[in-house]
Amino acid sequence: MTEIAYFDGRDTGVKGVYNKPFDTVFVDVYLDDLEMKKVVYHELGHKKHTASDYKFNRERCELQADRNMIHHLLKEELELIDDHEDFNYIHFMEKYDLKTIANEAMVIDEYLNLIN
Repeated sequence: MTEIAYFDGRDTGVKGVYNKPFDTVFVDVYLDDLEMKKVVYHELGHKKHTASDYKFNRERCELQADRNMIHHLLKEELELIDDHEDFNYIHFMEKYDLKTIANEAMVIDEYLNLIN
């Protein structure tokens, strides 16, 4: 099972990192709870990536990790809603500070996958 460990990231600009040999996600302890959750889910999205994957396809790996984050955040969010038709993806994106067109496409796609 993947471990979660914390570090002081205030002066590093690093929010989190996944360390494959130790199967550990390191997260900046000074992040707020929402940002910490996003970072953990994102970093867990790197579990299947190899060093070679990341070296030659970094952007793809980052997008896959973002999709993992969005999937898990959406899954939690949908558990809070009685009627999934009430889900507003714009509010979801604002809540989690998701700003890119790629994020928007992932939110819509993951939402449709989860409700079907």
